[in-house]
Amino acid sequence: MSNFERHSYLLAEMEDTEDYHLAVDYGSADHKRASAMPSQGSLFTNFEEVQLTDEERVYLNAASMGDVGIVRQSLEEPDGALNVNCVDYMGRNALHLAIDSEKIGVIEILIDNLNFNCIEEALLHAISKGATKIVKLIIEHPNFMAGEDRFKSFGVTEAFFRTEEKSQFPPDITPLILAAQYNNHEIVQMFLSRNHKIEKPHSISCTCTDCATKQNYDALKRSRSRLNAYRALASPAYMALSSPDPIMATFELRQEMMKLAEVEKEFKNEYLALLEQCMNFACELIDLCRGTQEVEAVVSEGTGCGEPLARLKMAIRYQEKKFVAHPNCQQHMTTLWYGSEMSFLQSLSLWKQLAFILLFLPCIPFLCVAYIIFPNTKPGEVMRCPVTKFITHATSHICFLILLAAATFRLTESGVTITTTTDIHNPTFESLTKEEKIQSLLKETLRPANTLLTHVQLCIVFWILGLLWIECKQLYSTGLKAYVTVYQKLIDFSVLSMYLASYVLRFFTEYRIAQADRCFNGTHVARELLWQENYTYFNWKLDEIKSPKNAPINYFMEASRFHWKPNDPEIVSDVLFAIANVISFARTTYLMPAFEVLGPLQISLGRMIGDITRFMVLFTLVLFAFMVGLHNLYWYYGAQRIKMVLNDKTIYVHAAEAFQGLRQTFYSLFWSMFGQVSITDITVRHPGPTGERSCVQIDGGKIMCTEEIRNESVYGGPTPESVNMERSTDIVEQVGMYLFALYHVVIIIVLINMLIAMMSHSFEDIQTDCDVEWKFARTKLWLNYMDEGSTLPVPFNMIPTPKSLFYAWKFCKDLLAISDVSWLEYHKNKKQTFIKKRRERVCKTLDLKVEDTSYSDIMQRLVKRYLFKMERAKDEKESVKDGVPNLRNEDVEIVETNDTPPPVPEAPSRIPYATPIHEEEEDDTQSIHKNLRSGIGSKRKLCSRSNMRRVSSSVAPSPTTLVIPQLDAIQRSQKLLDVRLQHLQANSKENNRIIDDIEFLRRVMTENQKALFNIIHALGNMQGEIVDLVKCLSSTPVPDKNHSHMNSSNSVSKSSGKKRTSQQDDEESEV
Repeated sequence: MSNFERHSYLLAEMEDTEDYHLAVDYGSADHKRASAMPSQGSLFTNFEEVQLTDEERVYLNAASMGDVGIVRQSLEEPDGALNVNCVDYMGRNALHLAIDSEKIGVIEILIDNLNFNCIEEALLHAISKGATKIVKLIIEHPNFMAGEDRFKSFGVTEAFFRTEEKSQFPPDITPLILAAQYNNHEIVQMFLSRNHKIEKPHSISCTCTDCATKQNYDALKRSRSRLNAYRALASPAYMALSSPDPIMATFELRQEMMKLAEVEKEFKNEYLALLEQCMNFACELIDLCRGTQEVEAVVSEGTGCGEPLARLKMAIRYQEKKFVAHPNCQQHMTTLWYGSEMSFLQSLSLWKQLAFILLFLPCIPFLCVAYIIFPNTKPGEVMRCPVTKFITHATSHICFLILLAAATFRLTESGVTITTTTDIHNPTFESLTKEEKIQSLLKETLRPANTLLTHVQLCIVFWILGLLWIECKQLYSTGLKAYVTVYQKLIDFSVLSMYLASYVLRFFTEYRIAQADRCFNGTHVARELLWQENYTYFNWKLDEIKSPKNAPINYFMEASRFHWKPNDPEIVSDVLFAIANVISFARTTYLMPAFEVLGPLQISLGRMIGDITRFMVLFTLVLFAFMVGLHNLYWYYGAQRIKMVLNDKTIYVHAAEAFQGLRQTFYSLFWSMFGQVSITDITVRHPGPTGERSCVQIDGGKIMCTEEIRNESVYGGPTPESVNMERSTDIVEQVGMYLFALYHVVIIIVLINMLIAMMSHSFEDIQTDCDVEWKFARTKLWLNYMDEGSTLPVPFNMIPTPKSLFYAWKFCKDLLAISDVSWLEYHKNKKQTFIKKRRERVCKTLDLKVEDTSYSDIMQRLVKRYLFKMERAKDEKESVKDGVPNLRNEDVEIVETNDTPPPVPEAPSRIPYATPIHEEEEDDTQSIHKNLRSGIGSKRKLCSRSNMRRVSSSVAPSPTTLVIPQLDAIQRSQKLLDVRLQHLQANSKENNRIIDDIEFLRRVMTENQKALFNIIHALGNMQGEIVDLVKCLSSTPVPDKNHSHMNSSNSVSKSSGKKRTSQQDDEESEV
């Protein structure tokens, strides 16, 4: 392609750009003056760095348009006045602008001449645009590699302390970090293959010298730098390509960012967004699993401990709810839950499952006995199935609750109460035998007759010991640190501790009672006297035992609890037993996640307990504030006791009973929320004129003065008879009433409704992610029964089994003996799941080849699938953005408009000339070839500045073209004049002479442009006529010289006549 065609295209492009219109289309004189005089306070015009010379402006403009010729000519200036590293007002260098135009030829030339800082800035810009080819071109260039090697010697900390902030990117942003933030896996792989990596920031609590220096230098910059680093580290592309175990890297990175989100509250939302991004990446990886083998590897391997489901347990410990609730993971867990022996339950309906469980319950004791004797038989396999373990342990827990209820309600004891010897012959108790009557009387009179440890209590003791043995095994297997971090385990251990303390106190009390009974021999003698019906001597014996002279030995002989001490061991035992019973029955909710209907309710209940805990902080503050205020107001009256006469009896009551102390004030305020405190309770009682007052007892056991009832002064208003005495407490009562009313408003109207709103919000949150929350809770429950051990339920687990003895002997042998196979490998092989065994059995039946695939191979598969998925998503996005998929370099025919100057006409063919086009110019102008059409009598199609479009790439370029070297100088002069014109316009606010020069330059440039177009038009006509002449010469015989000379003169005259005609038309149009 010739310079003639190339510059014609560039001129048309300049006309289409806004800068060209600013340089040529000036408009009215007022508009010209306004545009030529920028504000003195303009931001960018005051920067010395952007005061470019005309040559630099032409150089940057050519780089942005991809003009190789002008860029090369500017770089080859002999005087060296051009600064190749110059930037525009936005800080963009020539390479930056060339990347926007995506001209590879210009980019290659500029990389050879610019310094490393400019190249690095342009590289970051290319990464941000996603220009993969340009990024590869830059990083493989020798200049960039040499500068990169020099830059590595400065270290990473140099970028943090860099004070120059001229780049559009922070100084800590490296190319790999930027590529990772944009999640461009192709560019990330380029840098990873060049041994680039992202350094993980130090911990937020790190106190090393480097962290302390950065914190003291700029705390905000350090926080932003850490956030930028974690944005790159959390990139799915970077994690997939840089880590051998992306899922493990995701979990660990999420834990770090969770801590950062809690510490750096200012960037909490950003870190939470990164947490969600990492979680989605892990879910996408497991979603790409195509079979059970891959899912099993993801949830089991990669931890190095040889324990099945170790990865899943880590996910639960890290609260990776979406990962655990993923369908692939849940399907694998469901298969393991039912096992091969109970898999038929999975296909049964709910009612059939319930019917099977009811029929299965009576068989549990026999299955337990069979497992103890023959653990490796079919019943043993059934007992080891997780769903069977769940059923047996749930049944054991229900039996334990039934025993607790029986012990609490004393169902094994008789409800008959005989307190004296005279009641023995009472006709009411005629249905009882003499033994029952004697036993009932002894229980009511002597404490040793009451049996503390009944058969039900002994069964409970065995159950508690079995539960304690389970907890000890879990503590041994998981470790103390992991055990105490699970609050459910702490609750179980606390309940068992209370039960143990309760029964220890019972045993202690039983021992002291037996010791006292042996001292007096009271129970044996009393029983004989009652059988002999010697009631007189029986009563004398009771008086002797309970005589004060036998204290304190006879304390444990007293049967009535009204005579016991408040801290009696049996009372304390009952208190602990009662609290433990409440928690035991409440702990039954741990079974609810196994059912889809009850699971979300249990999760909502747990979330609401957290809301109540947060509410109690504010409630306690408000309660304490009013408690202190009201007690300070009523402290004197609460301590005073006044004399009152009730039914001719003298009693003493407090003047302000509701506020007689801090404890009573607290009780009054607390129970007033539930309407248990009346407004009359806050009034102050006054002593009568004589020092005492008459009173009566009304409903609820309240005492009220008769004067208040007679005068209906239930609201504490003074009566006429005692106006002088009761007026002294008017202010106290009024202020107290206002404070009490304000307390009710704040507590009941504000705080209680706030608590209700918090609970409703928590319930709605659970319902939003109901399926995820329930599946996560169900998986936590299932994992408790999928581990090895704890097969037998309580109390069968207390029976030593041959299997337990064998495992103990094997463990000791493996620890002491030296063998090639370690105990860990043996344990890992023993834990091989039935799924793998079943798969191997099917492969053997079908004669399929079984290939052992390692965990790393499976992870590589998943990463490749993820990268392909990213490519498909990228292509779909580009297709939607472009409107038509895979439409690249589409070329359209050019049409003519009437409001633009005539463009250069193009011929259909080229005539070879002696001067060939240069190869690099052909490459640079390949994208702007036009289909040239001409001929005698044919209609020519002209180019339009507003509708310029590329011509079809199917037209092959001709090898040689017409070259006019003067056009380069004309175009360069045109651009220089344009730049000078803009420069003059920017500095001609108050100089009319310069404005006139601008007008003159404008006219000169307009005329120059028109002349240039005329020349181009004439040259096109000449080229067409030359083509016609060649055709004529090839088709007609060779005439004589005179005839040919006449024809050529005629043609020249015709062409000159056409030129004069066109010039006259242009002059007329100008006028």
